[in-house]
Amino acid sequence: EALAQVDRLTEAIDELVRTSRTAGGGPEPIVVLRELAAVVSEWQRPYQDVGRALVLRGEPAVMSTARSSRLREAVSVLVDNALMHGGGACTVSVRSVPGAPGHEPMVCVEVSDDGEGVSDVLAPHIFDRGFSGGGSTGVGLALARALVEADGGRLDLQRRRPAVFAAFLPVAPDAEPR
Repeated sequence: EALAQVDRLTEAIDELVRTSRTAGGGPEPIVVLRELAAVVSEWQRPYQDVGRALVLRGEPAVMSTARSSRLREAVSVLVDNALMHGGGACTVSVRSVPGAPGHEPMVCVEVSDDGEGVSDVLAPHIFDRGFSGGGSTGVGLALARALVEADGGRLDLQRRRPAVFAAFLPVAPDAEPR
């Protein structure tokens, strides 16, 4: 499991480096649900091993310009955190969000579980690099946020109890949300 996570992180970092060196040409649109199906499939076994469910829901036609490896790694971090610190079922949801006046439409990817959530003391610091409330390295959520932001999105803690993390990603230009 640890080696698989290292491989995913290496792939994400390699893509960040490649992207920073490549001029011109925007990213190819991706079908968000398809990309996340691979993440959910990869994490099914660890969830089953502890008697918990991992569910993927969403709109199959939602497309984004996020880089696939960055999206998969960011969501993997959130699913891993839900496994380690959450409880009950973990749900990964994909939906389109219409833009408010003056704002572009977005793709919203939410990762939630039925656990106790994030305490009021920890919540302001969970995205700080090196901060950990559970004895880990404190790199995961900081990396997830950086990966989402690298594609022009944002990652927020939407609700503390139970925890809901939401990544807002750019919609692919040809794919207007419904």
